Amino acid sequence: MVLELVQGEGGYHAGDRDFFRAICLELRKHNIAIIFDEVQTFGRTNRLFAFQHFGLEEFADIVTIGKLSQLCATLFTSHYKPQPGLVSQTFTTSTSALFVGRAIIRELIDGDYFGPEGKIQRVHDWFASRLLALGDQLPGSISGPFGLGAMIAFTPFDGSADTVKRVLHRLFEEGVIAFLAGSSPARIRFLPPIGAITESDVENVCRILGETLKSEATAIPAPK
Repeated sequence: MVLELVQGEGGYHAGDRDFFRAICLELRKHNIAIIFDEVQTFGRTNRLFAFQHFGLEEFADIVTIGKLSQLCATLFTSHYKPQPGLVSQTFTTSTSALFVGRAIIRELIDGDYFGPEGKIQRVHDWFASRLLALGDQLPGSISGPFGLGAMIAFTPFDGSADTVKRVLHRLFEEGVIAFLAGSSPARIRFLPPIGAITESDVENVCRILGETLKSEATAIPAPK
Protein backbone atom coordinates (compact mmCIF):
# COMPACT_ATOMS: atom_id res chain seq x y z
CA MET A 1 0.00 0.00 0.00
CA VAL A 2 1.41 3.36 -1.05
CA LEU A 3 0.32 6.34 1.06
CA GLU A 4 0.87 10.01 0.24
CA LEU A 5 0.42 11.71 3.60
CA VAL A 6 -0.05 15.16 2.09
CA GLN A 7 -1.54 14.98 -1.39
CA GLY A 8 0.76 17.27 -3.36
CA GLU A 9 -0.36 17.35 -6.98
CA GLY A 10 -3.96 17.07 -5.82
CA GLY A 11 -3.80 20.46 -4.10
CA TYR A 12 -2.07 20.00 -0.71
CA HIS A 13 -4.74 17.98 1.05
CA ALA A 14 -3.18 17.00 4.39
CA GLY A 15 -4.21 13.65 5.82
CA ASP A 16 -5.33 12.73 9.32
CA ARG A 17 -3.20 10.74 11.77
CA ASP A 18 -6.06 8.61 13.09
CA PHE A 19 -7.21 7.78 9.56
CA PHE A 20 -3.72 6.71 8.47
CA ARG A 21 -3.11 4.78 11.67
CA ALA A 22 -6.32 2.80 11.27
CA ILE A 23 -5.34 1.86 7.71
CA CYS A 24 -1.79 0.92 8.74
CA LEU A 25 -3.00 -1.29 11.59
CA GLU A 26 -5.25 -3.18 9.17
CA LEU A 27 -2.39 -3.57 6.68
CA ARG A 28 -0.16 -4.94 9.44
CA LYS A 29 -2.73 -7.66 10.18
CA HIS A 30 -2.31 -8.92 6.62
CA ASN A 31 1.47 -8.45 6.38
CA ILE A 32 1.10 -5.88 3.60
CA ALA A 33 4.09 -3.61 3.05
CA ILE A 34 3.50 0.09 3.74
CA ILE A 35 5.20 2.59 1.46
CA PHE A 36 5.21 6.28 2.32
CA ASP A 37 5.60 8.50 -0.74
CA GLU A 38 7.64 11.46 0.56
CA VAL A 39 8.96 12.79 -2.74
CA GLN A 40 7.23 16.12 -2.06
CA THR A 41 6.80 16.10 1.74
CA PHE A 42 10.39 15.23 2.74
CA GLY A 43 11.84 18.13 4.73
CA ARG A 44 8.66 20.21 4.46
CA THR A 45 6.68 19.34 7.61
CA ASN A 46 7.49 19.87 11.29
CA ARG A 47 9.68 16.76 11.18
CA LEU A 48 12.23 15.58 8.62
CA PHE A 49 9.74 12.98 7.34
CA ALA A 50 5.99 13.46 7.12
CA PHE A 51 5.44 9.98 8.58
CA GLN A 52 7.21 11.27 11.69
CA HIS A 53 5.03 14.39 11.69
CA PHE A 54 1.95 12.14 11.73
CA GLY A 55 3.41 9.77 14.34
CA LEU A 56 3.53 6.75 12.01
CA GLU A 57 7.17 5.71 12.50
CA GLU A 58 6.30 2.13 13.44
CA PHE A 59 4.64 1.55 10.07
CA ALA A 60 7.33 2.79 7.67
CA ASP A 61 8.56 -0.18 5.64
CA ILE A 62 9.66 1.66 2.51
CA VAL A 63 9.98 5.43 2.05
CA THR A 64 10.67 7.38 -1.13
CA ILE A 65 12.17 10.88 -1.06
CA GLY A 66 13.06 13.48 -3.70
CA LYS A 67 12.82 17.14 -4.72
CA LEU A 68 14.22 18.99 -1.69
CA SER A 69 16.84 16.27 -1.19
CA GLN A 70 18.26 17.08 -4.67
CA LEU A 71 18.13 13.40 -5.58
CA CYS A 72 15.62 10.60 -5.44
CA ALA A 73 16.12 7.74 -3.00
CA THR A 74 14.24 4.68 -1.77
CA LEU A 75 14.74 3.83 1.91
CA PHE A 76 14.02 0.35 3.27
CA THR A 77 13.79 -1.33 6.64
CA SER A 78 16.11 -4.32 6.97
CA HIS A 79 13.17 -6.68 6.35
CA TYR A 80 12.38 -5.17 2.95
CA LYS A 81 15.89 -4.28 1.82
CA PRO A 82 16.43 -5.93 -1.59
CA GLN A 83 19.44 -8.00 -2.50
CA PRO A 84 22.29 -6.20 -4.32
CA GLY A 85 21.55 -5.78 -8.00
CA LEU A 86 17.77 -5.79 -7.64
CA VAL A 87 17.32 -2.03 -7.34
CA SER A 88 18.09 0.42 -10.13
CA GLN A 89 17.87 4.07 -9.14
CA THR A 90 17.27 5.97 -12.38
CA PHE A 91 17.27 9.29 -10.52
CA THR A 92 20.19 8.70 -8.15
CA THR A 93 21.95 11.55 -10.03
CA SER A 94 25.60 12.65 -9.76
CA THR A 95 28.16 12.36 -6.98
CA SER A 96 28.14 16.14 -6.54
CA ALA A 97 24.35 16.11 -6.07
CA LEU A 98 24.75 13.39 -3.44
CA PHE A 99 27.08 15.69 -1.48
CA VAL A 100 24.64 18.58 -1.89
CA GLY A 101 21.76 16.42 -0.69
CA ARG A 102 23.73 15.34 2.36
CA ALA A 103 24.58 18.97 3.16
CA ILE A 104 20.90 19.96 2.87
CA ILE A 105 19.79 17.16 5.17
CA ARG A 106 22.51 18.05 7.69
CA GLU A 107 21.35 21.69 7.63
CA LEU A 108 17.74 20.62 8.19
CA ILE A 109 18.67 18.37 11.12
CA ASP A 110 21.07 20.81 12.81
CA GLY A 111 19.24 24.05 11.98
CA ASP A 112 16.15 25.63 13.48
CA TYR A 113 13.65 24.16 11.00
CA PHE A 114 11.46 21.64 12.79
CA GLY A 115 8.98 21.69 15.64
CA PRO A 116 6.07 24.05 16.36
CA GLU A 117 8.45 27.05 16.59
CA GLY A 118 10.78 26.04 13.75
CA LYS A 119 11.34 27.96 10.53
CA ILE A 120 9.09 25.68 8.49
CA GLN A 121 6.12 26.46 10.72
CA ARG A 122 7.03 30.15 10.83
CA VAL A 123 7.11 30.36 7.03
CA HIS A 124 3.75 28.59 6.85
CA ASP A 125 2.27 31.02 9.36
CA TRP A 126 3.68 34.02 7.46
CA PHE A 127 2.17 32.83 4.21
CA ALA A 128 -1.14 31.80 5.74
CA SER A 129 -1.63 35.12 7.56
CA ARG A 130 -0.89 37.12 4.41
CA LEU A 131 -3.23 35.01 2.30
CA LEU A 132 -6.01 35.43 4.87
CA ALA A 133 -5.43 39.18 4.88
CA LEU A 134 -5.61 39.29 1.08
CA GLY A 135 -8.85 37.33 1.20
CA ASP A 136 -10.31 39.95 3.53
CA GLN A 137 -9.11 42.81 1.32
CA LEU A 138 -10.38 41.19 -1.89
CA PRO A 139 -13.54 39.23 -1.02
CA GLY A 140 -14.10 36.25 -3.29
CA SER A 141 -10.53 36.22 -4.58
CA ILE A 142 -9.04 33.57 -2.27
CA SER A 143 -10.25 30.30 -0.78
CA GLY A 144 -7.85 28.81 1.72
CA PRO A 145 -5.06 28.71 2.63
CA PHE A 146 -4.53 24.96 2.42
CA GLY A 147 -1.57 22.70 3.09
CA LEU A 148 0.93 21.93 5.80
CA GLY A 149 4.39 23.26 6.64
CA ALA A 150 6.39 24.39 3.61
CA MET A 151 3.55 23.39 1.32
CA ILE A 152 0.86 26.02 1.00
CA ALA A 153 -1.92 26.58 -1.52
CA PHE A 154 -5.06 28.56 -2.21
CA THR A 155 -7.86 28.66 -4.78
CA PRO A 156 -8.23 31.95 -6.70
CA PHE A 157 -11.76 33.09 -7.53
CA ASP A 158 -13.90 30.26 -8.96
CA GLY A 159 -11.01 27.80 -9.17
CA SER A 160 -11.60 27.05 -12.85
CA ALA A 161 -8.56 25.80 -14.77
CA ASP A 162 -8.62 28.84 -17.07
CA THR A 163 -8.71 31.30 -14.17
CA VAL A 164 -5.95 29.56 -12.24
CA LYS A 165 -3.69 29.31 -15.30
CA ARG A 166 -4.28 32.98 -16.09
CA VAL A 167 -3.31 34.01 -12.55
CA LEU A 168 -0.25 31.73 -12.67
CA HIS A 169 0.92 33.29 -15.94
CA ARG A 170 0.50 36.78 -14.50
CA LEU A 171 2.46 35.82 -11.39
CA PHE A 172 5.25 34.35 -13.50
CA GLU A 173 5.47 37.54 -15.56
CA GLU A 174 5.95 39.44 -12.28
CA GLY A 175 8.68 37.09 -11.06
CA VAL A 176 6.75 34.67 -8.82
CA ILE A 177 6.97 30.93 -9.46
CA ALA A 178 3.92 28.91 -8.38
CA PHE A 179 2.26 25.74 -9.59
CA LEU A 180 -1.13 24.38 -10.62
CA ALA A 181 -2.58 21.66 -8.40
CA GLY A 182 -5.88 19.84 -8.04
CA SER A 183 -9.05 20.28 -10.05
CA SER A 184 -12.70 21.24 -9.62
CA PRO A 185 -11.64 23.61 -8.09
CA ALA A 186 -7.98 23.94 -8.98
CA ARG A 187 -5.45 25.52 -6.65
CA ILE A 188 -2.24 27.52 -6.83
CA ARG A 189 0.48 25.99 -4.70
CA PHE A 190 3.80 27.27 -3.42
CA LEU A 191 6.92 25.27 -2.57
CA PRO A 192 8.94 27.94 -0.70
CA PRO A 193 12.73 27.37 -0.66
CA ILE A 194 12.79 26.87 3.07
CA GLY A 195 16.54 27.23 3.51
CA ALA A 196 16.75 30.66 1.90
CA ILE A 197 13.35 32.33 2.16
CA THR A 198 12.84 35.29 4.51
CA GLU A 199 9.78 37.08 5.82
CA SER A 200 10.47 39.95 3.42
CA ASP A 201 10.39 37.46 0.54
CA VAL A 202 6.96 36.31 1.67
CA GLU A 203 5.83 39.94 1.91
CA ASN A 204 7.02 40.63 -1.65
CA VAL A 205 5.37 37.52 -3.05
CA CYS A 206 2.07 38.34 -1.37
CA ARG A 207 2.28 41.97 -2.51
CA ILE A 208 2.67 40.81 -6.12
CA LEU A 209 -0.09 38.25 -5.58
CA GLY A 210 -2.41 40.95 -4.24
CA GLU A 211 -1.76 43.21 -7.22
CA THR A 212 -2.31 40.27 -9.59
CA LEU A 213 -5.59 39.27 -7.97
CA LYS A 214 -6.82 42.85 -7.94
CA SER A 215 -6.05 43.17 -11.66
CA GLU A 216 -7.72 39.84 -12.39
CA ALA A 217 -10.82 40.83 -10.40
CA THR A 218 -11.35 43.89 -12.60
CA ALA A 219 -11.01 41.73 -15.71
CA ILE A 220 -13.66 39.19 -14.68
CA PRO A 221 -17.07 40.10 -16.11
CA ALA A 222 -19.69 40.88 -13.49
CA PRO A 223 -22.41 38.18 -13.20
CA LYS A 224 -25.64 38.95 -15.05
